[in-house]
Amino acid sequence: MAGFLHWFSPYEANKMVRRYSTTTCSIRHWLIHFSPQAIADTWIWSLHSIFGKAHLLLATVVLAAVGTSTAQAQALTSSTVASWGENCCGQTNVPAGLTGVTAISAGGSFNLAVKTDGTVAGWGYNGTGEVDIPAGLSGVKAVAGGGNHSLALKSDGTVVAWGYNDFGQVSGAAGLTGVTAIAAGHYHSLALKTDGTVVAWGYNNFGQTNVPNGLTGVIAISAGIDYSLALKSDGTVVGWGYDGNGEVSGATGVTGVTAIAAGGSHNLALKSDGTVVGWGSNAYGKVSGTAGLTGVTAIAAGYDHSLALKSDGTVVGWGSNAYGQVSGAVGLTGVTAIASGAYHGLAILPPAVKPYTFIGFLAPVNNPDTVNTGKAGRTYPVKWQLKDDSGAFVTSLNAVKSVTAKVTQCGNFSNDPTDALETTATGGTGLRYDATANQYIYNWSTPPAGCYTMFVTLDTGQVFSAYFNLSK
Repeated sequence: MAGFLHWFSPYEANKMVRRYSTTTCSIRHWLIHFSPQAIADTWIWSLHSIFGKAHLLLATVVLAAVGTSTAQAQALTSSTVASWGENCCGQTNVPAGLTGVTAISAGGSFNLAVKTDGTVAGWGYNGTGEVDIPAGLSGVKAVAGGGNHSLALKSDGTVVAWGYNDFGQVSGAAGLTGVTAIAAGHYHSLALKTDGTVVAWGYNNFGQTNVPNGLTGVIAISAGIDYSLALKSDGTVVGWGYDGNGEVSGATGVTGVTAIAAGGSHNLALKSDGTVVGWGSNAYGKVSGTAGLTGVTAIAAGYDHSLALKSDGTVVGWGSNAYGQVSGAVGLTGVTAIASGAYHGLAILPPAVKPYTFIGFLAPVNNPDTVNTGKAGRTYPVKWQLKDDSGAFVTSLNAVKSVTAKVTQCGNFSNDPTDALETTATGGTGLRYDATANQYIYNWSTPPAGCYTMFVTLDTGQVFSAYFNLSK
């Protein structure tokens, strides 16, 4: 039976479901999220309890494909979330109004997000309570989604877990202290401690919780379906557990690594030079797609696909695209963190920027359709006001990113009306805010004679300009 079931891929199983049934999300979970190496093992022991504990089969076959260590799941700024790919269970339906997200993780078919207030939001498949966030949970700084269970790392170094617990993957977190990172596999869990050692608990059918004796100096962890990875401070990777596709042994000789991500049956490693290497199963090109990648800052591995976050804030994907888990990332910009579930992706996006209302330019400078004429070598006050979306005056100097003047061809102004600058500035040059008049004032020490365009660039990306023709 093992030989027959090993080639029975989740994708083929899913095609059978779509062709021959109109089942619910829960029934699809029974079939499509098989771990190939665990099917035979799972199938046999589940049969004896199918009638007394029917839910066990459902929980047994849900894939924990994210396996992304906390290091890859962390976001640096409070932001919103985007999700794409398979949506059998609402895993790509980001809750309306979800903002202030600082960390994310994707389980098999569900997601977890940490908010700026230390609370956790969850959505997607909830057949065994994986998104039923414990009441009162707060002080969380990182999360990890497994097959059907969830982990949360608190700021005090303790771990809270919930969801499916038939292998102790939840209860094993009790009493842990001094934890700095967490990771969740199919039915097992990992924790990295402050002393650089690793603790593992849960299902151990392939030795995935047998942490190698003497393993120290670990700085990051990641969990695949039935195996585990640890990144050491010297840039090497250690693995243990299932190795049927070289998931563990393939790490030998890999150096210069700064981050790791374990998927369904393949792994990714981010190197210090911004390139990515992979090993394990190369079905759908989920490993070979790393060739030529540069400028990468974070990685995530799904069941049959891979994701990479680049330094320009874009996301690149490769491998299976059966549910749009690769192509759905195209066009994303400003991304600060990524995570991957079985067949879906997750990303943290920057907060939506609301433009200011610009009032100006104020006297003595005219608006852009008029050329301001003045004398070179004098200092003129350039004034304007800003209001936010509530109508309140913006007062922070940080709202103004820059004020610059660039030489312009005077012929460009030949048909424009002119107005003489009759008021010069007093005091020093530079930008200040006048709280009495509720206006910004930039005292511009004018350059040599010629024509200029002044650009006022705001932190929203808005740019406003004024034109000047200066004579000697």
